[in-house]
Amino acid sequence: MPTAGRLAGAIIFALFGWYIAGLSIPFFPESNAPTYWVPIAAVVGLVVGWKVCGGRAGRGYNPAIGIGLTCSFVIGFCMLFVVAFNQMFTNAMRLQYDGAMDALVNIFQQMLEFSVLFYDIPFIATLVIGGVVCAWVTEFFGQRFP
Repeated sequence: MPTAGRLAGAIIFALFGWYIAGLSIPFFPESNAPTYWVPIAAVVGLVVGWKVCGGRAGRGYNPAIGIGLTCSFVIGFCMLFVVAFNQMFTNAMRLQYDGAMDALVNIFQQMLEFSVLFYDIPFIATLVIGGVVCAWVTEFFGQRFP
């Protein structure tokens, strides 16, 4: 059921995903992010804002802190998964795997390798603080317009 909290969460987290994607481009090798990086981050933020944060809006500002942290983690995890899946697919087309299970396991190995690239304290702080602020904005609209 669409609510103002879901709509606000979708919009604010889509913008947050777009912003985080733009901040993370320099962390890629040679600052060469995939072409799909920014649009997919915005779509992931939209879905996370609608489903995770918007569905829980209206419970108060203290629970919104945990919800914002959860949303930040989910956005980060999903974006790492998307990049790792794309890399696995590229490797699979080059016939670098012995089977399907080897390719699936390699997704998580690729996620670990990409996560090391994004290990930067200001970037992680932006991800955490931004998620909480976005959840508070969603909470504001969820309480005002149930």
